[in-house]
Amino acid sequence: MIKGIRRWFDSLKNRAVGVVVLLVVLIVFLATLVSISAGQAELESQARAQLATHADLIAADVDAKLAERFDAMTRVAGSLKMEEDSLLSRAQPILNRQAALASLFHRLYLIDPSGIIQATLPEAGIGRGLDVSDRRFFQLTGQQMTTLISEPFVSRDEGIPIVAITAPLFNHGKKLIGILAGTINLDERSFLGDLKSLKIGDTGFVGMGTRSGFVLIHPRQENQLGQLSDGNPLHEAAREGEEGVTLAPMANGQQRLVAYRQLNEAPWFVTVSLPTREAFEPIRKLSNVMFWVAVGLLLLFIPLSLRLFSKLLNPLQQLTDQIKARHMGLRDAPIEVGGGHEIRELVTTFNQVREEREAARVEMEQQEAYFRSLSERSPIGIVQTDVLGRIEFVNPALEAILGQPLERLRGQHYLQGIYREDRAQVLKDRSRVLYSGEVFQGQYRLYDILTDRVIWVASMTAPIETPDRSLGTITVVRDITHELEIEAELRVARTRAERILGVLDEGVILTDSLGFISFANPPSQVFIGTHASPVGSNLFDIVQVSVDGEPWGFGEFREQPQVTGLDAVLTNAHGDSLEVELTMLRLESEQGADQFVFVLRDDSERRRQEAQLSWDASHDPLTRLVNRRAFSASLGNQLLQTAEHASPTVLMVIDLDHFKPVNDNGGHLLGDELLRHIADILRSRVRQSDVVARLGGDEFGVILPACGLERAQSIAESLRAGIEALVLEQDGRHYGVTASIGLTDVRTDDTTNKTVMARADEAAYTAKARGRNRVVVYGEDAMAPSPETVRT
Repeated sequence: MIKGIRRWFDSLKNRAVGVVVLLVVLIVFLATLVSISAGQAELESQARAQLATHADLIAADVDAKLAERFDAMTRVAGSLKMEEDSLLSRAQPILNRQAALASLFHRLYLIDPSGIIQATLPEAGIGRGLDVSDRRFFQLTGQQMTTLISEPFVSRDEGIPIVAITAPLFNHGKKLIGILAGTINLDERSFLGDLKSLKIGDTGFVGMGTRSGFVLIHPRQENQLGQLSDGNPLHEAAREGEEGVTLAPMANGQQRLVAYRQLNEAPWFVTVSLPTREAFEPIRKLSNVMFWVAVGLLLLFIPLSLRLFSKLLNPLQQLTDQIKARHMGLRDAPIEVGGGHEIRELVTTFNQVREEREAARVEMEQQEAYFRSLSERSPIGIVQTDVLGRIEFVNPALEAILGQPLERLRGQHYLQGIYREDRAQVLKDRSRVLYSGEVFQGQYRLYDILTDRVIWVASMTAPIETPDRSLGTITVVRDITHELEIEAELRVARTRAERILGVLDEGVILTDSLGFISFANPPSQVFIGTHASPVGSNLFDIVQVSVDGEPWGFGEFREQPQVTGLDAVLTNAHGDSLEVELTMLRLESEQGADQFVFVLRDDSERRRQEAQLSWDASHDPLTRLVNRRAFSASLGNQLLQTAEHASPTVLMVIDLDHFKPVNDNGGHLLGDELLRHIADILRSRVRQSDVVARLGGDEFGVILPACGLERAQSIAESLRAGIEALVLEQDGRHYGVTASIGLTDVRTDDTTNKTVMARADEAAYTAKARGRNRVVVYGEDAMAPSPETVRT
């Protein structure tokens, strides 16, 4: 079978058909691949948009349901202002009158201030009398005195997953007399239950979770609340408050498109998932159709191609027959064949070659005479010898070099003019030229007997031969005696220069116009990181040079007429980065092939001293934190970048409480030690991107870029707790301080550092005024609790 395939492809016609079929297959394949890729991209874009729309609609629907219940609970709680005895004595009748509110909740509860359920609606059940004081929703409502939406939890009386909306009840003196609570059954079809069975396409589904890590809706979840899987990047992003559409892996190894949206009324998020296989199903069907269409076209195309190429290649057979006849002498006329332009050009070329072969013989005789004439006028010596080495011809230039005429030299063996010590090598080189047909180039000495003079020459020897035999050699000779004398003088001068450069501390490297090293003194080998001589290597293949963080190759240096005192970082062959001062000199030549001298000097000590001075100018020497000047510069940069951050940048001012008694009673050394420990706490509990500074005395500042007030409050509370827990002991006495911390966000309309600092300082002063050791956000009205409800 393999032989049959080879025999079929031995035909030019079949090869052409095979190539054309292969090209058609490749074109169809590439077109199909491009179409599938474009179609898949379009389908993915549409699927992303649809999933995002579904997620937006579901999130909006759940938000509307929560908002309706939140507002209703707030209104009813605001209308129940009475004394505590009246409320508790008529708890069940009061609750029974809330029919409109009961229609929005699974169950209603009226709880006294101690956490005991006094009434339920509907009354059936075991809820009355239960103690819920340990429940998080009861504790938060009592602390914040406002309407709240709780985290999901499992009810004790029914054992179902629920969410509680709670509102505090006050008497006319604004004292807490109880809590009104309504629970929402998460499995009810009127709330989230219908979303569990909602299908997106054939296999897509809807999910919902909380930022605290609970699963509210999932196709594989029963009634109990589950936990979100750890390490899932999608869950982590959603719990951080992000939104979007992304690709996520499935358990079977495939991928799915997931759109996730945050709810406004509660810290929940919605996910809408659709496997990519289902999203891309139309393009797979289209690719199958295109494949079978391509197969059908190929089955029709192959026989048509064979017939067409048979007709096109028929003139080649005619050409073969006429060439054979011309070669055998059966045809004298020029070849004439029809066909395409290429075949006609081939016929014309063949006829021209035949004519040129006839003319070449005559021309060769003329060229021999021309060679004789040209060699006689050549300024370079030429000698021709026969196969035995006897001289047949020398031109006048060689006669002048040897000081003898052709009449005396003709017939002599060429070795007689060679210096005795070089004859053996010259004879060996000539034999190689005769037997191998190679052209030999070398240098050797001639000896002039008449003047007793040794002459150095550079020669090139080539064979004179026909296809059948060797006829001798022809040698071109040039007198280089004077050149060698000059080169010897240059070598002495170069050796002297290399000895001088070798004792310098600076590295000196000489390169050609392409960057290849022609000289490098010993100190330069330390810089470029090689023990062996780098001569012959390209300098910029061994080292890398960067200036101000930008790479400089040989091209950048060639553009400069001269470089003096350039501060650069050189990375050598060992991967070591060295700080150097680099100087480059250009040595111009008349031929345009310039040379370049690179001088390298170790500059690390000077830069280290400059870096230390720069660090000292921007840091506090005691705490090693950023000082006020550097802090102000960082804050100014944040003002310029405010519009670029998704979350606002937050400024934190920390003022230590009762620091002066530490200095007065324990001494300034103890006070300094305390400040250093506080600086360590600040550094360890903020993010790596945050800026921590000592603004002066016992005042510190922190810039938290793109942090957001909620997260900044958590960080500030961690810092406050860490400072409060810090205690130093001296002479049996314990010393410690607390911190009053003020926070403010950096706003887009802030134009100066002074504006932002003023807000943060005011918040810190407010923290001190409220008793110290606390965190206050600028703009919070928390001097006295307000009975008015606010949405959280």
